[in-house]
Amino acid sequence: MTLSYKNAALFFPQNTVTYTNTRHMNAEHETLVRRYVESIQWIREILLSMDKYAKPIMGVGDWDDSVCIKFGTKKLLLSADGPYTKRLVLKSALLHASTDVIVKGGRPLFALDTVIGSREDIEEMILSLRCQAEEMRIPLLGGNTLFEDTKPRCSLTVAGELILKKPIRDCGAKKGDVIALLGEPLWGSQDERLEKARTLFNTWYSALGNVKINSAKDVTKGGLVSAVYEMEQKSERRFQLEDKLPYSLTRNLDNFILTLPQKEYAKLEKTSAKNKCALHKIGAVK
Repeated sequence: MTLSYKNAALFFPQNTVTYTNTRHMNAEHETLVRRYVESIQWIREILLSMDKYAKPIMGVGDWDDSVCIKFGTKKLLLSADGPYTKRLVLKSALLHASTDVIVKGGRPLFALDTVIGSREDIEEMILSLRCQAEEMRIPLLGGNTLFEDTKPRCSLTVAGELILKKPIRDCGAKKGDVIALLGEPLWGSQDERLEKARTLFNTWYSALGNVKINSAKDVTKGGLVSAVYEMEQKSERRFQLEDKLPYSLTRNLDNFILTLPQKEYAKLEKTSAKNKCALHKIGAVK
């Protein structure tokens, strides 16, 4: 399966490379890409000059899943996500927010919340977030609260420490890389989501010590089709996907898509098997 994208120079305006794939995105795929990727590019352009003040390791110019910046002798990864609906907050919002830090090679240190809604709604959300924080050892240390007669929402900011020398960017795919999906989708009840997240995160941290990963991204808003779109264009490579995929192209999976050399994939297979974590080879980088 190949996906053809109309705007091959989205992240590299100076680049005139175009892809001549044999299969085009359907209308649903194009709608997702426009909504979750292309529609916010103007924000990047407005904020691009901010990088010169903070001099981040990974900032606005990179437009990746999280920001990486030096802080003393450490390197921090930070990401803000949401606003989440109450339904999602009551299940797994903190898990989803933390994947942006974890997939870049970071270990979450703490989280902050911003909640709005009635007292009853906010109390339910905070209690659920506390449960998720305790289970995943990501302390929720405060935030901002607004009582208002409106649809309840919650946004989360997660701060973590980079445990690698460099963050794993979403633009580093190399020709010949295996394209893989690590972990099961974080679907189901809260208990099921917590267990799947623990398995995914533990496997990921085990792999980071001995597996060379060229690029990675969590599969969230816009599904796999949007994640592939960004990684393909930012890496300036074509992602050739298998005709039969284990999961939907369009649903939020919240597992990890990554690219890595074949010999490294073999190492990851062993690590995944040891941790009983799902791993699927879904294509190759051309």
